[in-house]
Amino acid sequence: MINNFKDLSYRDLEILNIIQKRGPIAKKDLQVIADIKLTTLNRVMKTLEEKKIIVEYGESQSTGGRKAVEYDVSKTGLYVIGIDLSRTYVKLILTDMKLSILKKEEFIMDERHSPEKVVERIVSLIEQMVTNLSITKNEILGIGIGTVGPLNREKGIILNPKGFFNDNWINVPLKAMLEEKLTITSFIDNGANTAILAEHLYGLGKDLRSIVYIHCGIGLRSAIMSDGIIIRTMNDREDAFGHMIVDYNGEENTSGNCGCIESYSTIDSIIKKINVQAKQDNNKLLNEINYREILKLELQNNKVTVEVINKGAEILGIGLANLVRLITPELIILSGPLIMDFEHYYEKSIETFYSKNPIANKVVFSKGGKFQEDVIALGAAAMVMELYLSSI
Repeated sequence: MINNFKDLSYRDLEILNIIQKRGPIAKKDLQVIADIKLTTLNRVMKTLEEKKIIVEYGESQSTGGRKAVEYDVSKTGLYVIGIDLSRTYVKLILTDMKLSILKKEEFIMDERHSPEKVVERIVSLIEQMVTNLSITKNEILGIGIGTVGPLNREKGIILNPKGFFNDNWINVPLKAMLEEKLTITSFIDNGANTAILAEHLYGLGKDLRSIVYIHCGIGLRSAIMSDGIIIRTMNDREDAFGHMIVDYNGEENTSGNCGCIESYSTIDSIIKKINVQAKQDNNKLLNEINYREILKLELQNNKVTVEVINKGAEILGIGLANLVRLITPELIILSGPLIMDFEHYYEKSIETFYSKNPIANKVVFSKGGKFQEDVIALGAAAMVMELYLSSI
């Protein structure tokens, strides 16, 4: 099946791209969107049907006269795998060509999870998925990985990221490791970029040209789309927004940068500040595993915890106000554990944004976007689909 896909012409891919994004769709509508002759369209449609890449979906509703046949991509025969590889967990999804999730798996990472062990676990889960769904590897278009930067995206190497529990996540040739084990073509990008791609193509950002996605977790992972194009940083780093300075006399972060957003508005920075007081009070120390439960309790009656959380949210809101003045996005999606697990943190960030940004911007905020916590993995799958549709 993959070979059938690779044999498609540029015109075939153009029509397939429209059907994949807009299907089910009638032939007359396809002809208008593609602006091609009906004879050419019929020839392309015949090729795609013979290869079983598209199918007749049904008939459109009629306002009179004969009903038109509608077409969509086949839900069987070709599949994509998307992986969200974070510092603390790995999520895998298997989708059809419409990016509908057919199977999902996830596991937590700790100090025992070296790159080799993680790849071994990923390979095992993919093989289980394929077996359980009676799919062959020849039916999988590829594997997309959304992960933590900085990266060498072309070679598929994770360079020197911060925050992994295991110290061996340096210069990891993730693409090559997976391809060697599975013989399935793999692609890699930073997870914030795959997230914004998913929301742009299939989610809340559909038909929008300017979007911001920010993942608030152990670090701050951000992606920006301007005029429909993802703006890439050197080495595909995803922490550029987090290093925006909002107080030049402020606190120093782990990179030696003083007064930047990351010094206040990440899980790591919040844990460190609260643990200073916890040591003095002989209370249980927070870490990346237990912080959720303890923070939720302490937010009810611990003044220091409330102040630290509020400060982090306020600094995030100030950073957002600065960013919006620079690039005027239509949509900002805030996600990640600090946003999804703590409603107050999200609300305080937005409240601060509006208090520091009195100009009437038309930006819309979303908590988690359409795809919520699946967005990075789903975007990684979308990345694979887009690379094939653009004739890699």
